Formats: sequence, structure tokens, C-alpha cells
Amino acid sequence: MSASDLKALWPGYQLPEGLARSILRDNPWWEGAPSRVLPPRRRRFVEEIHRSLERKLAPITVVCGPRQVGKTTAQLQVINDLLGRGVPPSNVLRVQFDDLAGLGKLADPILRIVDWYEHTVLHRTLNEVAHAGDRTYLFFDEVQNLRDWAPQLKHLVDHATTQVVVTGSSALRIAVGHDSLAGRIRTLEVGTLTLSEIASIRFDRTLSVALPINGIDRIGQQSTWLELRALASAHRELRDQAFDAFAERGGSPRASSVRS
Repeated sequence: MSASDLKALWPGYQLPEGLARSILRDNPWWEGAPSRVLPPRRRRFVEEIHRSLERKLAPITVVCGPRQVGKTTAQLQVINDLLGRGVPPSNVLRVQFDDLAGLGKLADPILRIVDWYEHTVLHRTLNEVAHAGDRTYLFFDEVQNLRDWAPQLKHLVDHATTQVVVTGSSALRIAVGHDSLAGRIRTLEVGTLTLSEIASIRFDRTLSVALPINGIDRIGQQSTWLELRALASAHRELRDQAFDAFAERGGSPRASSVRS
């Protein structure tokens, strides 16, 4: 039986019209249109997402943190970078799950959306793109709101060659999926703005960073604390300015980006 015969027998390549329209709105680059205007400054974890994708450290990169810390903006910044580097627009899919109607009508919505994307946008399977020497990138925002999201992602990356970036604001729900995704996932824990990020956003100045992303293992080393003390002393004035700004407005990127 040919692929066209299977498509005729199985209507699973179709999505509810409202859902399809929402996904098209999430992916304006498919039609040559820009995404929304993004802030010029970037959080540190944007480059860490790029590192995961470039080095293929895991098929799934999960960015976990509370709401309003810049996870969605980081996704869009990474996508803009990929498109600017020559990745074909059709090779990038982004779905924001926290504001999509019609998902309740679908069984295994992640897999069904990818089926629709392959058939409607790529006109090839993810594996066919990979065998042609190209790469595809799937960005799923607030995916933890879906039931059985982790088994669906496991099935996806076990049967398709692609790179997936997932964001989620519920640490508990994201943690539940870790067991079924063992060996397939790299997690980036992000929080509110650091003092170095506040210094960059508010004052356009560079405050050196001592700890890498996910660098908590260094906390137990005495040399780390000696390095941090020396760094704080060397940048005391800017450090205090950044801390005052944090105390005044908190660590939300949106609040910190508003100039006095």
C-alpha cells in the first residue's frame, strides 16, 4: 500500500479549522511575515538553547521556569536566529499550547499536530528532511498543560530525527515527565533576572558572570566562593546599582526593561 493510499484511508492529517488557524498565526515565517517585535536584550539561556541544538546534546531541550521570565521570548529569539542563519522557514514549527482552542478534540495532540505539519507545511516527513541533510526544529510552549505530553514526545523523538525545544512554567508537571524521557532530555532551569542581566538591561553595562547555566555543582567548592567574593568586590558599584534596581522592580524582564 502506497503512502497516498494510507493518506486516503486515514484523515488524521486534518486539524480543526480554528486550531490550524492558530498554529498558522504562531508561525508567520511560513508566509514570509515577521514575528512580533522582540526586545534587543537576551537572557543568558538563549545561547544555552542554541548550544543544545547545535551540539545535539539531547533530542529534547526543556526550559523550565515561572511565568514572565522570558521563556517564550527566548524561543522566538532562537527561531529568528535560525531563520537568519538560513534554516528554511518551513523547517521550523512553533506551537503555544496555553492559548489553543480545539486541542480537547484531539487524541495525542502533539503527534497529530506534527502529522499535520509534515503533510501541510513540510510536504515531507521529518525523517525525509533529515535524510536530505537538513534539520527541523519543533518549539512547544507550555506543553505541560497537555495530558500525556511526555509519552507523546518520547514516541516522536524515538521515531523521528528532529530537535525539540519545550518550555514549561510548572516545575512539578515538567518533572513528572522526566522518567519517561530519560536519556532524551536536557533541562535548563531558569528564574528571574540575575544581577548581571539587570545591569545589561537597565544600565547597558556588563557585569561579569561567575557561574555557568546549571552550574550548581560548583556551589560546594571553596574556590567558587572566593571567586564570587573577588568578583563582587571588583564590581561593587555596578553590583549595588543592579541590586537596587532588582529591589525596586523585581526580576521580571518586562518590569526591568522599562527605563526610568
